[in-house]
Amino acid sequence: MKNKKIVILLASATLVFNGMSAYANGDISTTQNQYVEKNESIAVNIELNPYIELYKKEKEQTLAQHNFVNRDELVDPLEEEKVILQTLDSYFKQDIKVAEILHKILNQEVYEKTISLEKEDKIEIMHLIEESYSIADSEEQQILMGYLTRYSRSSGDERAENFKDRLTTAAKSDPEFQLLAAYNSAAAGNWAYNNYNKYSTNYPAFTAWGSDCTNFVSQAMHVGGGKPMSGNWSAYKKNSTYLVPKNATELNYSWTFSDPSPWISVEQFSKYWIPKSTVYSYSKDNYEKNHKSIYLGSIAKGDVVILSKGVAGWITTPTHLMIISDLDGLNRDFKLAGHSNERQAYPLLSAIKAYDYIEILKIS
Repeated sequence: MKNKKIVILLASATLVFNGMSAYANGDISTTQNQYVEKNESIAVNIELNPYIELYKKEKEQTLAQHNFVNRDELVDPLEEEKVILQTLDSYFKQDIKVAEILHKILNQEVYEKTISLEKEDKIEIMHLIEESYSIADSEEQQILMGYLTRYSRSSGDERAENFKDRLTTAAKSDPEFQLLAAYNSAAAGNWAYNNYNKYSTNYPAFTAWGSDCTNFVSQAMHVGGGKPMSGNWSAYKKNSTYLVPKNATELNYSWTFSDPSPWISVEQFSKYWIPKSTVYSYSKDNYEKNHKSIYLGSIAKGDVVILSKGVAGWITTPTHLMIISDLDGLNRDFKLAGHSNERQAYPLLSAIKAYDYIEILKIS
């Protein structure tokens, strides 16, 4: 009963400041102290969130075992830490919603297993999602699909992964997806290579606040690759007052984004584009051992690389986004362009050393 009370407290909490969430589920971040200033219950939620508790414990153990000195960071570690905490907070809140949906449909108490960090429990919940999916309404289905997207591939459960893939295939037949069909991946990769250190005034530059990695990849896809804006994946300029916004107020004054936005949030980008893409997933060990054979496959310039940190040995949190800008035939590796920090042709074999898992999206 005690656990259930905690769950209800977490499910009811909201994160709002400056009149909006400031894209708190992705790159555009605030600090934990700012959360507390606006809502003291958030501090309680962060402490009680088992996903965050385990992440912090594993991080302390890793730091105690290794001495990270002069590592060539792809992104500011403090910003990446914010993204991880916000993503895990989002995962937990979304998983609570999944438990509520399944309880309503199946009349079963599934809270503990839904938020469990054990792989077997997550797999059991994904099987229940398969059984319940057709009964859920469209909004509930999106929430259930999010659970599958978060956990099916890294769980290694064939049944859950096949079900998610069937749903993904069906989504690709939707009219919205058909409108998104045009994408010149080679041109997107070339644009990223040539503009890795440039900042267009047609889009905000997140160099003073948050991280610019997802914003840069979105521009490469749209400006370079000709991918039309659609739905929440969009960015519109109101005025030139704040080309480099330093907070949510300045961002809102000069720019229009959805909230949260897949254009500028790595978590939301993943949720938006993974169902619309062919996805190649590799653990760090898998890619390092098999990169030569992987290189000979269908992955190409302009494909998008999601780099993720791990929790509990299998749950992944996307924290950084880059795009393939060149190919390394000699070493049979892919070279990546990205922002935060600026890279033009950074080897994936080097990039992956700081991460646990990657997903490479071949966007149609």
